[in-house]
Amino acid sequence: MNTLYDRYDNITDEQDKKILQVRNCYISSPNLDRILADIHRCRRISERGGYPECMLVLGEPGAGKTTLRKEYLRLNPTREELERSVVSVFSSDFPDRTVPKQAAICFLEDLGHELSSKGLSAPQLTKILANLMRQCGVEISLLDEFQHLIETKSFTVLEDAAKWLKILINTSGLPVVLFGMPYSKIILDCDDALAGRFMIQRRIEPFRIIDKEQRKDFRTFLKVFNDSLPFSKKPGLHEVELYPRLFTFSKGNMRRLRVLINYAAEEAILNNDDELNMEHFIAGYHYYMDHITKKDQVDADEKLEAQPNPFDVSIDTT
Repeated sequence: MNTLYDRYDNITDEQDKKILQVRNCYISSPNLDRILADIHRCRRISERGGYPECMLVLGEPGAGKTTLRKEYLRLNPTREELERSVVSVFSSDFPDRTVPKQAAICFLEDLGHELSSKGLSAPQLTKILANLMRQCGVEISLLDEFQHLIETKSFTVLEDAAKWLKILINTSGLPVVLFGMPYSKIILDCDDALAGRFMIQRRIEPFRIIDKEQRKDFRTFLKVFNDSLPFSKKPGLHEVELYPRLFTFSKGNMRRLRVLINYAAEEAILNNDDELNMEHFIAGYHYYMDHITKKDQVDADEKLEAQPNPFDVSIDTT
């Protein structure tokens, strides 16, 4: 007897390849390219001496911060040498509601440190972390979810976080790129010295289609994505029949847009269809709505689940 599980338990190698191609597809943009270039500059210019140049990358949930970080990691993978693994780009996430000591322990573990950290203070752990970074050949650190270090936003928390970051940067002598929510920038207001280290600040904004230039950027992104899809007949994501619907659903949020297309493409691939059509997007929409979470809301006053399915209504394309 066939069950719903059969679709996933019996995926063919070809279907698996296509699904991975969709899910792993990285689509750039002029703004993302500039940020990647800025990250690389911080890394290379800091090698030449003086204070490490650090960077702050801000964006709302789903803006694409984590995807950007993973892309730089993909371009700069860990390499194996005879006696060690060289982690030229160290990447990690701040634990939820963390403090400097917990963050240092987390980063040590991510670098493979196996000794007990019991009884050690945050400065002691940070010194061990800095030494391990140098031993592993770290040239730059990409640290995501920075807001977790300053979530209460009290002066004491901000002050402690700022001091710890300065210790990490000074002790290691290495640049740090922090990825976080827009309000994370508040930490720079409480410490002029730290602000001086993070002179470079970039923001990843959601797509907009208010004016002609914004629509062009959004459609260009969709066109590149469209041409990367593993279907013999391309769906025309950037065409007038689809791009307004995609924007209505996603509100320009990169994560919602990518997840929806992933779901729709998965539906088509598992059906062995050679094209991605509106029926697949309708199915993808329903699957998404069944799994929606609070963090996926665009606006608390405009609940996504209360809106009509943009893939199941007629639109004026004139």
